[in-house]
Amino acid sequence: MPSAAHFRSLRATTQLQRDQAVAFGKIVWRLVTTVEHYVELPPAALPRLALSAEPSRADIVAVAREAREAMGVPSGPIPHVTRLLEAHGAVVLELPEMSKRVDAFSHWYGSRPLVFRNPAKNDKARSRFDAAHEAGHLVMHLDAEPGSRIGENQAHDFAAEFLMPSAEILAELPKRLDWEALYALKRRWGTSLKALVYRAHALGAFRETTHKRAMMMLSQHGDPEPCDLGPREAPLLLEKAVHLCEETGISFDNLVARSGLPFELANEVYATATMTRPRLALDVSEEDTKPAAPEVLTLFPS
Repeated sequence: MPSAAHFRSLRATTQLQRDQAVAFGKIVWRLVTTVEHYVELPPAALPRLALSAEPSRADIVAVAREAREAMGVPSGPIPHVTRLLEAHGAVVLELPEMSKRVDAFSHWYGSRPLVFRNPAKNDKARSRFDAAHEAGHLVMHLDAEPGSRIGENQAHDFAAEFLMPSAEILAELPKRLDWEALYALKRRWGTSLKALVYRAHALGAFRETTHKRAMMMLSQHGDPEPCDLGPREAPLLLEKAVHLCEETGISFDNLVARSGLPFELANEVYATATMTRPRLALDVSEEDTKPAAPEVLTLFPS
């Protein structure tokens, strides 16, 4: 059975919107399982780490450190958070237009974790933090109640430690409000200025007054914040898998036919995985829709 889907806030979305997002995830899962008849995706290897009944922030920090180690992350910044999740078997996609009010959310569908991001957030730093936040849910909250403030705070603390390990970043944080230093750290660690200011306060580098002043200045500036890092991290896993199928003669239309999904719906799913325009349908004969014996390919060969 799938785990509960984790949404940022149950207040910010209606039950119908959440149900639509989860239903869309089931459609994605159907297409992914069809692709897996032909392509061997990376196994789902995200660690699942148990928390105590009432974990402290130190407990969350320890879990984030353990997750980095389990996923083979070396010291320093994570070059590409989305690729890291995909290499460990997670399928990362954008949410469709109908779910634009839903923030990023994650869900275990069977043994395959799926991460959905809001396409309105075309910001590299935010997309990285969103991905790390959802990784926190997938790692820690298999059976937790979704949407709770406690769970969201835990995922937030996980993402901060996962992206900016306290043992490494504390020595780099300025002790006073130095925007040039913060810009350099934003470029180095790939996190937003707000996340860095929050981190500096949480780790004791910034006093409360410095933290408030910095946050007020960022709020007055508005979005996008200074020192833009460029467009959000793009997913690759599903797109590359479909391309591998096509290289061996299994067209996208063949995949859609085997999945049993309407072409328009499958096309929309694929578009959310590639961040590209939808594909055009080709004329496929009835004989072509009969799948041949699967030829299993490895997406990330050793």
